[in-house]
Amino acid sequence: MSTRVLITGALGQLGLALAQVLSSGMDLLLTDLEPGDSGVAPCDITSWEQVKEAVRSFKPQYIVNSAAMTDVDGNEREPERARLVNTVGVEHLLAAGAEAGARLVQVSTDYVFDGTAGPYLESDKPAPLSVYGRTKLEAERLVLEGDAHLVIRANVLFGPDIESRASFVHWVVNSLEEGKQIRVVDDQINNPTLTTNLAEAIRKALEQGAGGLYHYGGLEFASRYDFALKIAQHFNLPVEGIATITTKELDQLAPRPLKGGLICSKMKMELNVTNSNISEGLSQAFPVS
Repeated sequence: MSTRVLITGALGQLGLALAQVLSSGMDLLLTDLEPGDSGVAPCDITSWEQVKEAVRSFKPQYIVNSAAMTDVDGNEREPERARLVNTVGVEHLLAAGAEAGARLVQVSTDYVFDGTAGPYLESDKPAPLSVYGRTKLEAERLVLEGDAHLVIRANVLFGPDIESRASFVHWVVNSLEEGKQIRVVDDQINNPTLTTNLAEAIRKALEQGAGGLYHYGGLEFASRYDFALKIAQHFNLPVEGIATITTKELDQLAPRPLKGGLICSKMKMELNVTNSNISEGLSQAFPVS
């Protein structure tokens, strides 16, 4: 009998990768806030009625929550909305899942840390700087109250869905193709993560019935500027169009952790997952013909 998995945020970067990776041998219900004519089922996780109906009708064994309000500055402008999506929505999934006997996999972020001493292990103490980080951490704590549930922190996702509004690759490629000069911060360090690799890691976690807290990220730690250079080089675009700027100069609304990123040795050892560096990830997502 196939494992039944309900995926929220199925039209986002990670959701699309999850749908592809989990489709083999698993019975999926794909949901999203505004699915349009995509064939994905509508489900707003901030609505208890919608979540309850989706879970009761499908009866999943697992719920993978890749839905979130990820616009970090948008979270600062609308903190009540941010908490509704990032925290209350998770409460709904937990409650509905409990009724159905489903285990929740919550995708979180390295923004639960302050970025003073990264990259981070699971044992490091969170200290979020922003509304986004605080609402995601609050959700983590709710999920981890149940031993059977799973939190996987990730960071700087990129994947083959280059048209996604959240795609850093899309912004860099489109800007350089249009001859625009872009400024990219050179003091925010993370380990960019291919969505397909993360989805494959989540599949292994489901297959092994993993619970608790894990970190997952790419093999290579780099600044956003270094990441942008590698994107330009992969697409054979002029790196001269990329200039550096500091986070302080950029003056973003929400404070950002600078020295971030995630050490994923625990997940690699316990669940036998693999990861890739930036160039390998770009080649996998965007093969050069």
